[in-house]
Amino acid sequence: MNIDTLGFAGFCALVLLGAQLVPVRRRNASLLAASYAFYASWSPGFVGLLLGVTAFNYALAPRLRDGNGRPRPLLLWLGIGANLAVLAAFRYADFFVPELLALLARLGWTGEHGVLPILIPVGLSFYALQALAYLVDVYRGQVPACKRPVDFALYLAWFPKLTAGPIERAEPFLKQLARPSAVDADAIKAAFTLILIGLVRKLVIADTLLGAVPEALTEDPGSLGARMLLIWLAVFAVGLYNDFAGYTAIARGVSRLFGIELSRNFAQPLFATNYAAFWSRWHMTLSFWLRDYIYFPVSRALLRRWPGRTHPANLLLPPVLTMVASGWWHGVGWSFLVWGLLMGLYQVAERLITMNRPILPAAQRPWWQPIAGWALTFTTLMIAVPLFLAPVPQALAAWQTLLSPKAWALPIGPEWRVALLMLPPVWLDWVQLRGKDELAFLSWPEPARVGLTAFALLAIFLFTRMQTAEPFIYQGF
Repeated sequence: MNIDTLGFAGFCALVLLGAQLVPVRRRNASLLAASYAFYASWSPGFVGLLLGVTAFNYALAPRLRDGNGRPRPLLLWLGIGANLAVLAAFRYADFFVPELLALLARLGWTGEHGVLPILIPVGLSFYALQALAYLVDVYRGQVPACKRPVDFALYLAWFPKLTAGPIERAEPFLKQLARPSAVDADAIKAAFTLILIGLVRKLVIADTLLGAVPEALTEDPGSLGARMLLIWLAVFAVGLYNDFAGYTAIARGVSRLFGIELSRNFAQPLFATNYAAFWSRWHMTLSFWLRDYIYFPVSRALLRRWPGRTHPANLLLPPVLTMVASGWWHGVGWSFLVWGLLMGLYQVAERLITMNRPILPAAQRPWWQPIAGWALTFTTLMIAVPLFLAPVPQALAAWQTLLSPKAWALPIGPEWRVALLMLPPVWLDWVQLRGKDELAFLSWPEPARVGLTAFALLAIFLFTRMQTAEPFIYQGF
């Protein structure tokens, strides 16, 4: 049950109605039942796994500190190890157990990126990180262990975010379950605006861009020529962004209808002028999770061993280890690990270039500097995209094409015009950036708002009938 379908809309309507009919004290229990029903529609065989992960972390958390409030590190490492073991056992089975995959393939199961659906519980990568963050926060004394099993189970299983995030932290989410916000007219307006933006990003922009990407991009990039290859890499990257940003907007809008605010996941990353800005704008809940639970602990440990932030280990290891972990989270295979290594090295290079330069206020910087920073950031990101698309040999072939003078001499084909479809999402991001609000459209005059809404609904109607819907990419991570 994809969240961009009419079936999901009907499901939400029934859940909303049920939440209004049950007593307030039973509301969270009814939402939990609905969340498990939603999950069963995706992975009925893995409902037990979600229950097991929930029960294990709920039972372990109160024991992470003894009766005197002192932390118990062995129990924390037990919890971390158990959650990572579950994640690795299912998420990376085809990487470590190819014989099993061959057997299942002979039985008729197939899957995207070499991953068999029977082995991947939907949403595991997201709720496993939430469970890990919860245990660490309880161990640090930053949040008390949850005493209500229904609330903790709903924290992991809340259906709008279950299949592809955002990756929520326990403290703000559990507080909202205890005291949900009132759903007034303004909240409903904001919720439906987010849902409409998400549907446009997903059904109109992402499905069109991703559906246009040729198979040659991963199978034979050299046949495209360097200029067309670069264009298609940009098309894929912008399509991927709008696919995931569209999902998040829909999930956040649906959640608002229940009085539960989910974290923002994107903040106009297309306009980032450096890598520090990009990773604070792209998949923000994952970026901040990696920062708080990998980058900062590694950095603090290294600083205790080698004081001084300019020490080679302190410059190199925190960003590289953090981004390699990001690559490991994103997918199976060496290409994702190499992608993470490259992302980490980009950040190291950026830090080396800027650490001895004074930081000037934005008003004092030359006009060309943000433009050059954006061009460099976007270009280097495109160079890394082949690793996100295909195994290492195909990525190397793509890089060889980009470095070949002969490949740059090949003409640009008529299909370059698909690049024009990147203009609407750029405009959408620009409006949100300029208005300093993702709901900036709500401040427009009423005729403009009505016209834009009608145009968006018409576009959704037409585009969903002209093309086959693409699955949300990040549901496979």
